[in-house]
Amino acid sequence: MIIDAHAHACGDFLNGKDIIKILNRNNVDKVVLVPGELGSDKNYSLPELAAKFPNSDIVAITNLITKLVIGIAGVAKQIGEGNTYVYSLVKEYPDRIIQFYWVRLSQSNSLEDLEQHYTEYGFKGIKLHQCWESFKINSDKFHKISEWAASHDLPIFVHLFTKRQATQLAKYIKEHPNTIFIIGHLFGLERYLETGINSDNTFFEISSPQLVSIQRLMKAIQFFGAKRILMGSDTPYGLKNLELNITRVKDLRITDGEKCLILGDNMKKLLRI
Repeated sequence: MIIDAHAHACGDFLNGKDIIKILNRNNVDKVVLVPGELGSDKNYSLPELAAKFPNSDIVAITNLITKLVIGIAGVAKQIGEGNTYVYSLVKEYPDRIIQFYWVRLSQSNSLEDLEQHYTEYGFKGIKLHQCWESFKINSDKFHKISEWAASHDLPIFVHLFTKRQATQLAKYIKEHPNTIFIIGHLFGLERYLETGINSDNTFFEISSPQLVSIQRLMKAIQFFGAKRILMGSDTPYGLKNLELNITRVKDLRITDGEKCLILGDNMKKLLRI
């Protein structure tokens, strides 16, 4: 089974028919979908920075750009509508599209909103993004969402903004083994290596191919094992990311069984599909 563990409902994945067409073309069984720029059919080309700086955490730089652009555009205000839109796509193709609910921690009622929509949508995971809105790992709101996720046995996909936040999350993970975390874009990998995290509640997602080098990907596999790595595309942020990431996983110098784990079997087990 192949599962795209991370994509947005915009660009190539704006409407259901196009999503299914792309999944079928790449022999992908399912996709985990979160909101993106509401109603936008724009796809983004990313520079091939990973190849030029294979040992660097490029996402640390692109985070600065993302935060600036998102702040100017004000699209974080669309996240609520975006969650509703993703749910409409899930209803259209329930066997192919999996919803992760994007929580806005800046909202005073974020926990109540999460509980209400979990009853309505039945989503399979939670999304948090520090570039789209500011929050700290060492905050009461984050702790409450983490505890809620653990009590409902749902993973949290988190896109962090700084390496300092990665260090804080590493410490938090050690202290809260019952919450399952998916670290987006392999960001902060070296901080997790330094803290020696090697527990079953932490997974690492590897998009985008233009930003995450093969060298850093192999470093993650060697330390954490293939059972902790997830293939995502981050569509539409990078052209043909799904195809590119599938190809590069298949080309890795690891066993076929390890490739299957990364391409979808890990996510299948994690979400009990």
